[in-house]
Amino acid sequence: MAPSGLLGGFRLIPAFERDPEHINFACSAAGKLYLVFAFGMGLAIRNGLRDGLILTAILGIATFLPQHRRIVLTGGTLLWLVANPFWFGWILPKPSGYVSILPGGLSLPTLCSISLAAVFGFGALVTGWARRHPRSLLCTRPVLTLGLLYGAILLFGSYGAPYEAQLAAWLFLTAFGGYFWFIAYAVADQRARDRDSIGLQLGTFHPFWGSTSTPVPKGAAYLRRIEAKDAHELAVSQWKALKLFIWACLLSFCNHTFTQIVHGPFHIPTFQEAFDRGAAHAPYPVYVCWLVLVAAFAENLFSITVWGHTIIACCRMAGFRALRNTYRPLTARTIAEFWNRYYFYFKELLVDFFFYPTFFRLFKGRTRLRLAAATFAAAGLGNMFFHFIRDIGYVPRLGLWRALLGFHVYAFYCLLLSTGIIISQLRTARRRAQTPSRWSPFKSQFGVLLFFCLLQVFDDTGRTHPITVHLAFFLHLFGIGG
Repeated sequence: MAPSGLLGGFRLIPAFERDPEHINFACSAAGKLYLVFAFGMGLAIRNGLRDGLILTAILGIATFLPQHRRIVLTGGTLLWLVANPFWFGWILPKPSGYVSILPGGLSLPTLCSISLAAVFGFGALVTGWARRHPRSLLCTRPVLTLGLLYGAILLFGSYGAPYEAQLAAWLFLTAFGGYFWFIAYAVADQRARDRDSIGLQLGTFHPFWGSTSTPVPKGAAYLRRIEAKDAHELAVSQWKALKLFIWACLLSFCNHTFTQIVHGPFHIPTFQEAFDRGAAHAPYPVYVCWLVLVAAFAENLFSITVWGHTIIACCRMAGFRALRNTYRPLTARTIAEFWNRYYFYFKELLVDFFFYPTFFRLFKGRTRLRLAAATFAAAGLGNMFFHFIRDIGYVPRLGLWRALLGFHVYAFYCLLLSTGIIISQLRTARRRAQTPSRWSPFKSQFGVLLFFCLLQVFDDTGRTHPITVHLAFFLHLFGIGG
């Protein structure tokens, strides 16, 4: 086949996974050792020696004992949790002098560890109950059931309870919020015929390769589908892992260089600096604000790509052929496509727990309304619910009512996002019947990037400024206002 393109098929990182010699080498003991060692060296450089050694040991065991991969995953996840137990911020009720009045004379780390153990026990309990009652509301609507329980604990911890009870409620609520979506995936999996045991489900609770409160990748059902079935699939997965990790390191270097140049020699402010100037009624010139917006968009894209690639690379090295979390978002021609490509597993979470339940229950005779309602349930309501419980720390700081009212900026962001996706989906259906022009793809890509660039102005889960300040900054971009 003749080389295609100006670069003649040049690849910055060779396609090792397509070369039979490299595949055969990776299937051998020496090859496995080489890949794990090379990957482990990179982890030690990026994550530090201690964490790098722990991760490398887990990956090595998973590589040489592939028949026990899921058991290794559970053991490795629990080991990683012991080594790094506080991967999310703990939230405590007032008064601020809680350290001197902890119940039973226990230290705060001890109480946090007990809360973590309680949430793991709770996860095992509800998963086991769902296994025995696959038609129960818990099993068919896990987010609704778990959300009601979360809300009840939130109300208990916010109003009227003694301080010791409030402290216990908030410690449990913090850990519960961190593992909420992992537990939801585990409960939902109990309806599957090939469901995992409870012990294997625990291995999916914030796996050792990392994630936020968004499971990356998804739960046990997804892991069963993508697990390498033989030595050849494992070799391909591990070569792809090493390639993706190298690519993540290159992008990390590019991100660092870009940030240093933009905010150094070019003296472009950060988005937060520009926004604060606007809030103080002393905004930067319009052209500076546009440069700030574009730079912030590029930095966010770099950051989420590097973060996601590193996690997925580690997942692939363990023998799970997961899709990338971020995949060529700049080539997206519709808003819906960009959203799918930008943060794939967050989108999948919202689709699994909000889009599908709405789509299969409401407006069955009206296709467009059905699609719009399901999209709004996911990108709108589900998005708001996810971020409210993720940032639940504002409740003890501001009070429940003020925390809810202060969330209106992000609620407006979710409304704009879901509206944009709905319009994008409806327009895509119409465009299929039209003949695209030569410049149509470029115009579409520019429009999509402009939409998400401007949407950043309202992508704020904090409670610092009202929406009027965000609207003023947005209008200033077009020369409107002061």
